[in-house]
Amino acid sequence: MAAKSKKDFDKEYIFNLIMPSGAEPEPEEEPEEQAPVPEAEPEVSSEFSLLRQKLSQAVAPAVQLRPVKELVLVNLMERQVIDRLDEAFSKFNCCRCDKCRQNVAALALNMLSPRYVVADPETLPRLLEECDSKDVSAALVKAILQVKNHPKH
Repeated sequence: MAAKSKKDFDKEYIFNLIMPSGAEPEPEEEPEEQAPVPEAEPEVSSEFSLLRQKLSQAVAPAVQLRPVKELVLVNLMERQVIDRLDEAFSKFNCCRCDKCRQNVAALALNMLSPRYVVADPETLPRLLEECDSKDVSAALVKAILQVKNHPKH
């Protein structure tokens, strides 16, 4: 193997540094006589499973000052499309089967920018009222017309 210059680098060595779990351990020389190995607890095979174990363990807070409220992750645009879907279908004479409804919802959501929020369920109605509904209505109309002209059934 030719000598490497300073600009050349060992790709496999760099990969093993970055991704230690992907590296195969080099075979070790075996001693001539092996003593029986006692059964030990199974070791965690990868760093990711060890991380999952640590993340799944419940951490008890030292002092809880106030009750914890449940928070939810919600796309406000998705909620508005679902809430206004029946109203939009009532204005058009088109198929209202589940497949058409889902296609309209998917097309409308693809036309809208997502607006994700993390909030407690009690504040969601207020957040939905504050969102601009003009864009949602326009997206629903365009989606209904498209599905009406080209149904998938």
